[in-house]
Amino acid sequence: MSTGDVKVEEITSAAQRCELGEGPHWDIARQALYFVDIFGPSIFRLDFKTNKIYKATIKDDDSPIGFFIPVEGKTDEFVVGANRRVLLIRWDGEATQASIVKVIVEVDHAFPGNRINDGKVDPKGILFFGSMGDESSPDFMKLRNGSLYSFIDGLGAKSWKGDVGIGNGLTWDLKRKKFYYIDSLARDVKAWDYDAEKSTISNETVVVDFNLTHPGTQFVGDGMTIDENGTLYVATFFGSRILVVDPEAKKIVKEISIPTAQVTSLAFGGPHLDILFVTTAAKPKPQPAPADGLFKITGLRVKGLPMQAFKYY
Repeated sequence: MSTGDVKVEEITSAAQRCELGEGPHWDIARQALYFVDIFGPSIFRLDFKTNKIYKATIKDDDSPIGFFIPVEGKTDEFVVGANRRVLLIRWDGEATQASIVKVIVEVDHAFPGNRINDGKVDPKGILFFGSMGDESSPDFMKLRNGSLYSFIDGLGAKSWKGDVGIGNGLTWDLKRKKFYYIDSLARDVKAWDYDAEKSTISNETVVVDFNLTHPGTQFVGDGMTIDENGTLYVATFFGSRILVVDPEAKKIVKEISIPTAQVTSLAFGGPHLDILFVTTAAKPKPQPAPADGLFKITGLRVKGLPMQAFKYY
């Protein structure tokens, strides 16, 4: 599918599709895209040069996986969010199984039905991640048991915000000194002031409210990324689109159609950081293929910002 110069293509086969694809992370050093199937639960590596996708499960652990990020300075170590734990795992990028090295931290002890969802690393190498309520609860869409955390080695997890419904998209803009965050159930994108030296955030404000921009719709914001100009790209679950947001003007400047409803997350990658990779889902509400595929968008004429690996000593 294409609109003008913008082209949207699925790049997965039927055997590589995900129940709930999420968490794309582009590794510049290895020229690879990592992503997860939350409910698989599985981790994936797309080798850009060969266009081959490798898939693995975590040995002796079937927890839902929220994110999957390489560790700085390591070729076979990654950090993942699994249920309420952040795990350090070892994977060679090709084997069908990864192994757990250790549990780094566990959160949300008061809410055993919670799980960690989206997570990313800030420009200093500090992990930020969000949690969410129990998906099996009939009141799930009303639960606000989640939190927004950061993790600093030696200091543990710090909660920056409670009362979170579904902790989702995160990204940073160093030039504007901003951190952007999505709680899906709030149906908005929020901005915080970001102190890059301390990896701290403060002064939460609303950038765009989907209840106002798209009244009468039911989609929610999901994953998010940013380009070199500071423009935000927001995946929409149940929305069949990516929303392109100017955070300074606080308005949506473009919409990119995706040929499936449940658009989960996105990340710029490729040798020139000018390909937008997009994950999607077939569950929890069943959707026909290509709802569970990995897509790439080309022709945007813009580059993304490099994604960071997790600093862990």
